[in-house]
Amino acid sequence: MSASPSRYKAQVRRAGLILVSPAMVMVFIISVLPLGVAIVLSFTRYDLFTAPRFTGISNYIELFSDPVFWQAAGNTVTFAVGQVGIGTVVAIAVALLFNKALAGGGIMRTLVYIPQAASYVVVALLWTMLLDPSIGPITHAVRALSGVQPYFLTDAHLAMPSIVVLSLWRNLGYFMIIILAALKAVPRELLEAAEIDGARPAERFFYITLPEIRSAVVFVVITWFLGALQMFTQSYVMTAGGPVNATKTLVYIMYEQAFAALNIGRASAIAVLLFGAVVVASLMLRLAGALSRRAA
Repeated sequence: MSASPSRYKAQVRRAGLILVSPAMVMVFIISVLPLGVAIVLSFTRYDLFTAPRFTGISNYIELFSDPVFWQAAGNTVTFAVGQVGIGTVVAIAVALLFNKALAGGGIMRTLVYIPQAASYVVVALLWTMLLDPSIGPITHAVRALSGVQPYFLTDAHLAMPSIVVLSLWRNLGYFMIIILAALKAVPRELLEAAEIDGARPAERFFYITLPEIRSAVVFVVITWFLGALQMFTQSYVMTAGGPVNATKTLVYIMYEQAFAALNIGRASAIAVLLFGAVVVASLMLRLAGALSRRAA
């Protein structure tokens, strides 16, 4: 006799839970458990050698009264907004260019994507040499054109923009490919009909292409922004957080507190605050994307 529908559904649910349980356990061990430990430690004074001592919200009070923390927070937002704001526009422009039938387009797409295959450490070391004030070819080119000796990584006004450019160069290929895939899915019939009706290229882009690729653009903005909020390697390798804390980010001062000062409690507090910022930013960006789709 065949099983009843309700019994069959229960068996399917049970089988599904069994199949996903290993992944759920791994997510709990890798993500949920460390977050819970960080939240608990953020209310303690802990240096790895003595037992944690509960101190309430003193770590958060000390952070909020520390000007370096606020400078690092500002640097983090500046980096994220600068990279994503410029990068999204550039990624769309490059994707539009590659969407045309260009000679050697496949090779050019590969060249644009290649930096994504390299680690941030390798890319940061490469750009440190390119921007070196003595032997860097970019520095030599700028000096020859402007007559001014630039110090890209030791000038407080140039260090963060230099890191933004480096990060944009490294990440552009990945996000360009996502937008290019969305462009390939735009119905040609709509573009051809608009062209026949006399719509100019800019009008076809803003009224047809951009609405069609909106979901991909929202995904790129959210993913890129949340990743940028966690920037660390570029600053650590290229400038060590300097000059004058100009490139210190929240993750950088979290590293300093945890591994240099051995103040695990304060480092955990920074991690919790950064986690909260990532969650809030994610919700706000998702809400903005939903509102833009509704408005369209």
